[in-house]
Amino acid sequence: MRRAMKVLAILVTTLLMLPALSASAAIETAPKGMVIVVLAPYLSWQDVTGGTMPRAAAFASESAVGNLNTRASARFTSSVTQVHAALTVSASSPSAADPNAPAAYSVNEHYEVGTAADAYDRIMGRSAGDSAVVFLGLPRIERANDGQTLDTQVGALGQAVHDAGGLTAALGNSDYGYEVRQTWQSRPAALVAMDRQGLVDFGDVSSKLLISDYDAPYGVSTDVEALRLAFAAAVRAVDAEGGPGLVVVDPGDPERAQRFATDVADVVVAAQRSRANRKTDEIVGMVRDSMPSGATLIVLSHIQRVPESGPVGFSPVIVGGRGWQGVITTPSTHRPGITSELDVAPTALAALGIARPTAMLGNAMSSDGSSASLEDRVAELESLGAVATAVDTVRLAVTNAYISITIALLIIGTAFMLRIKRHRPAWARRALAILRNGLFFMLCVPVASTLIYLIVPRPDAASLVLLLLVGVSAVLWVGTVVLERRFGPGLAAGTIGLVTASVIIIDQLLGAPLSFSGLFSYSPLWGARYYGIGNEGASILVGSGLVGVALTFDYFRGERWVGWAKRWVLPVFGLLIVMVSAAPFWGANVGVAAWGFVAFGIAWLQMNGHPVTWKKAALAVLAVALIVAAFSFYDIAVSGEGGQTHLGRAWQSASEGGSAALWTIVARKAETNWRVLRASNWSYLLFAILGFLAYMRWRPHGDFADALKRYPHFAIAMTAGLVGSLVGYFTEDSGIVIPALVMLYIAGSILVLMLADAGTEPGEAQ
Repeated sequence: MRRAMKVLAILVTTLLMLPALSASAAIETAPKGMVIVVLAPYLSWQDVTGGTMPRAAAFASESAVGNLNTRASARFTSSVTQVHAALTVSASSPSAADPNAPAAYSVNEHYEVGTAADAYDRIMGRSAGDSAVVFLGLPRIERANDGQTLDTQVGALGQAVHDAGGLTAALGNSDYGYEVRQTWQSRPAALVAMDRQGLVDFGDVSSKLLISDYDAPYGVSTDVEALRLAFAAAVRAVDAEGGPGLVVVDPGDPERAQRFATDVADVVVAAQRSRANRKTDEIVGMVRDSMPSGATLIVLSHIQRVPESGPVGFSPVIVGGRGWQGVITTPSTHRPGITSELDVAPTALAALGIARPTAMLGNAMSSDGSSASLEDRVAELESLGAVATAVDTVRLAVTNAYISITIALLIIGTAFMLRIKRHRPAWARRALAILRNGLFFMLCVPVASTLIYLIVPRPDAASLVLLLLVGVSAVLWVGTVVLERRFGPGLAAGTIGLVTASVIIIDQLLGAPLSFSGLFSYSPLWGARYYGIGNEGASILVGSGLVGVALTFDYFRGERWVGWAKRWVLPVFGLLIVMVSAAPFWGANVGVAAWGFVAFGIAWLQMNGHPVTWKKAALAVLAVALIVAAFSFYDIAVSGEGGQTHLGRAWQSASEGGSAALWTIVARKAETNWRVLRASNWSYLLFAILGFLAYMRWRPHGDFADALKRYPHFAIAMTAGLVGSLVGYFTEDSGIVIPALVMLYIAGSILVLMLADAGTEPGEAQ
């Protein structure tokens, strides 16, 4: 035991040293260049390529394009504004906002009894110095984030530029009126460009950049000529220093059109939005014509309109400059063409040669260099968006229906089985068969939700997703019923488990082509995970795998090969599941290395007649540490920073920020776990399953105990699943999903076996 603990300590020390060793080997370059960000809210790809934005389309044709997930801005609000989005972009972390926070101002604008510079001195207790723009709402925003987030640092982008000796500029505003009134002001460019003190070096966000416009929302629009002069002056000022520079431009008209839409007729809404897009296009063209050679330009639709029905989809993002061509890629998603608003700040810093701060959660984008036409690239991006939207449109309804029906089957099946225990008329046996088949159907649904993409790889309508799900589930169910009639309920349930596990394993080994967006998997629109295997998929894999091998061993337990399979095939199968789930180059869900190993470790020990002891538990911890060490080495030393998963980022954060950064990661996961526990409907399924198992264990009739006696390997799998999923609950974020879905296969299978027993006469073959 003492030796094992020494080895474990050495492993932990080695893990903490790996990021430092990797970082020391990196080649540092002096920060330089300029990044210009044009905020283009509420755009779609149809707007860009539909003819109303020819300059933007021309820029996109020679640049890299991608779908932008803007979900992070909605993390702490149900009504996202440009303020939320801009703060999230600047922090590269979900940011909270305060609706009562004052806006950003040019320093010479009138505010209260003096200028905005005077107000900044009163509010912040320090001078604005030579800064041109100040954000007066910073204290309120920081308090909002202190109360709701763990480590979000608004202004991190501008601060990183300043720390590298660079300068920032902000231009334009989305104010809702000509006069400067606090409640009418929206100035997101300053929030993206500011540092952590709320300061921007150059630029103008005042009403001087607006002109009276009779046909425009609120009677004002952006003065493109004034913006052009201000942009040229800001670029000259930033460029004169020779260091890295960040310039953020807000066209303004898109938000005014969006805000004004509720006050005007639909025909006016369409006309004003089209007009705003043309103004944005004019400004994109102006920036392209005026920016320095070698600069990187990012056109960013960082916020979307909320549709009348269905989820918020992807937004366009275009990145142009030296080395940008084709389709955008990023380590954050591992999905070509899909990136996140959290990746914008790291991308800007990478273009300037500045290291990404530890607090930033995103990764730098890159491009694949493809030479496909803009039409082909946009068609592919729109196809990805259509699939994600179609799946998410029905996701909640499907999961809620699945949970409700499964709970109902557990309750009705149990009550009905007990009611007719002593008397088994023909109608009761038919009812028991219906309930049993209903459970079989529900056990087929998760794997069917993956297999639908074999039939239609890109289902782009919600109705098609539902039709495919029901159809594939029905086909699998028919096969299960045939198996049950030929070989009995045990092997039928076991086969469902093995088929489910096999499909998930094969999909992951082939690069997860069937897991882009799944009803029982992650959602690229929700943005919690984009690649690998999420907690839902890992739970289904472990639960179905345990049940599948256990019931197979029970059915063939008289065969000689079963003993050999328990000794050798079971650990290999369990290790394969853990590797596929946790390895950075496959599932990238490292938490499964702990709870998946525990589940299959207990199953292997008990199925082979070995007791679980403290010594074996210590060896299990050592084995998990070895697995994590191997994955960490690959993620840090082999993949490099550009390809790291969450595991590599965690060790990098620990290396740069010490134990406090590592603790922040732990606290973030715990906070997510608690939030999901209270919000997820999977909690109801888990409580129903635990209640069912507890009642069956307590009730005196013995049906439950009799079933476990007839299926001893399944009984062991039940214990292993309970313990493993309990470990998973405490080691994963959204941990409630793990025991719910692992135990789904166990509870569903045991009830199937009991219903089959209740439907037989005494002495009848089962």
